[in-house]
Amino acid sequence: MLAFARETWYLGLRTLRRFLRVPANPISTVIFPLIQLVGFSQLFRDIIQLPGFAGQTSYLAYLAPGQIAFTVFLAVSWSGSNLLYDYRNGYLDKLRAAPIRRYSILAGELVPLGLECAAMAGVILLVSVALGASVATGFVGAVLILVLCAAFGVAWSGTSFLPALLTKNEQATGTLSILFFPLAFMSTAFVPVRLMPDWLQVLNAVNPISYVIEAARALMTTGYDWGAIGAAVVAIVAVGVVLQGATLLAFRRLTN
Repeated sequence: MLAFARETWYLGLRTLRRFLRVPANPISTVIFPLIQLVGFSQLFRDIIQLPGFAGQTSYLAYLAPGQIAFTVFLAVSWSGSNLLYDYRNGYLDKLRAAPIRRYSILAGELVPLGLECAAMAGVILLVSVALGASVATGFVGAVLILVLCAAFGVAWSGTSFLPALLTKNEQATGTLSILFFPLAFMSTAFVPVRLMPDWLQVLNAVNPISYVIEAARALMTTGYDWGAIGAAVVAIVAVGVVLQGATLLAFRRLTN
């Protein structure tokens, strides 16, 4: 176990350096949610007068948690392409030949990804606070939001790693990742589920992104809603078990 942690540490440092060497990586991830946060909070600020927004005093406060989750969603959308790059340039073969555990190779991609998700979600959280939103649960609640974001990012990254490992094609990986975008837009990021048509309400009952958003929204606007937080944790675990379980099988198939 200690050897696995050490291998993951060194491989993770390489992954993190690779990400930070290209400033466009974090900038391109946060810019779209940032535009939505600033633009939509002003453009639709009176939408909270609709009955479905009962109890909301600011659309910025409602919108911010959704954009934090949106940032995580974007951060992992093309994460599998990095593994493909190592596969194509032969670096993955060198790692396979090294006396290390093969699953530490995958862990070396996932652990830094969680840190990246937390960091970029933190940027949107700080901007939200600077614009006038508040975190009702204070510093501890803000840290909990980032922890949920990191866990969700690692779990959801299977939507990119799995296509990458199965197709071994960057274009196919990007295309399949984009197919999940409607889930983010149809979540409760922009409007409450009560204002959605019936079929969208049914979809949101099984949409993991909405559960993460609602937990973060409670932490920012009302307080510790352990029911919402628990539901988010269950959703993240369920997504992680399914997607990362399949990713592990696909990775083992690729490296055998």
